[in-house]
Amino acid sequence: MTDIVTYKFIELLDEHKTAIPIDHPDRSVTRSKLEYPTENVSFAYLSAIDKLTTSRTHQWTDVTVLTADNFTDKAVQLRGNCNKDFYCRFVNTQNSYILIEFVQESSKDFEICKIIDGTTYDLATESVDLYTRGGYLVKFEVCGSTLNAYRDDMRTPKISATDTDLSSGKFGFRTETDAPSDVAGAGFVARHLAPATSLPRPLAIIEVEIIGAGSEKDPFRPNLIQDLKEVLELPNVPDYVKREAKRYEVLKKKGFTDEEIELVLGYIPQHQVDLASVTWGAFELNPKHPTVIITVTGGNFYTGDDAITKQVEHAKSRGLRVLNPPSDYREAVEQYNMLKKDYSHWLAGKDNYAYQVLGWEVLELFQVADFYYGELIEHKTHYDQLKQVPDWELRRTIERWYSRLKQVNVLIEERDKHLKKLEEVLKLGW
Repeated sequence: MTDIVTYKFIELLDEHKTAIPIDHPDRSVTRSKLEYPTENVSFAYLSAIDKLTTSRTHQWTDVTVLTADNFTDKAVQLRGNCNKDFYCRFVNTQNSYILIEFVQESSKDFEICKIIDGTTYDLATESVDLYTRGGYLVKFEVCGSTLNAYRDDMRTPKISATDTDLSSGKFGFRTETDAPSDVAGAGFVARHLAPATSLPRPLAIIEVEIIGAGSEKDPFRPNLIQDLKEVLELPNVPDYVKREAKRYEVLKKKGFTDEEIELVLGYIPQHQVDLASVTWGAFELNPKHPTVIITVTGGNFYTGDDAITKQVEHAKSRGLRVLNPPSDYREAVEQYNMLKKDYSHWLAGKDNYAYQVLGWEVLELFQVADFYYGELIEHKTHYDQLKQVPDWELRRTIERWYSRLKQVNVLIEERDKHLKKLEEVLKLGW
């Protein structure tokens, strides 16, 4: 480690020895200017090199553990109890991507959300009722304009969404301990993305109306139909869900209101399941537009694909579009171009859409190239956000994607177009 630091020190001095006076602030070699490993490293390591930061969350007993530097494409992985939050591209408490495990939800315990200027949006939800005590291995990642969340299976995301509001930020998680150094030593790991990630192929593509007020309890979200049933009236419900329902029943019989139960426990025990919930992810959800396109990748935790049929029929009854998942890249691009006429606010391009509806690994590389080209050269919507990333980290990340893209041997014409985009970015800089 000493050799690396010494080498970097000499390199910086040599670079500035004639251009910068000896007493200039930039002449100093501070810790912030030194490169360090940022992928496949534990939070314990980041803590040891003083590259972690912490802050209080909305609950006084909770602590948010975050990287000290801002990044673009990273993942946070850890195993722990349920009711944890994971952060990607965290700017502040009012602007962040968040993965939530919340076992008291009715059949949607695994969820990707975002907060923009204090307004809350639901971006993707898995139809599942998780075990109360948790213990799941979880990973939350962002690559380009794609957000993916994994649980136990680290190869294929459980849920995925496309969003373009945040381009960089800190990565981390919320914990209930008051000693972040102890947490860091417990095996928490932050690591860079795998070379490429395939997504679940959608079973349906549906246009859905947007509802909500943008608050934490009433976020902007797709207006999917619900079929709520009391847990204790249903067979074949997991025992851990029944225990929560029984807890709720006992408290209600003692005369407690929902408000009082939440005040005492901090939550309302799950007492219903949603037999119509499905696993879905949104493409550029924006409440300024009345509807959103979602990809449905899984049926109901209890009733299977019947819930998908219900959601499709509901959309049709509302005069909304239901699209067949495309079979190849050409069909995906055609669908995108058709939809773009009505969704003119979409910043994400055809390759973002193709990635969401086809799931091919190569399309992850295409959409990442589009992300950097758009943000650094073409439209520069979030240029200031990317400037918050250390220069050496941004260059290293883009060069890594470029190297992976060069290895692609399919869709050659499109590959070459995207290689040229990254070449232009690296040539011009930022």
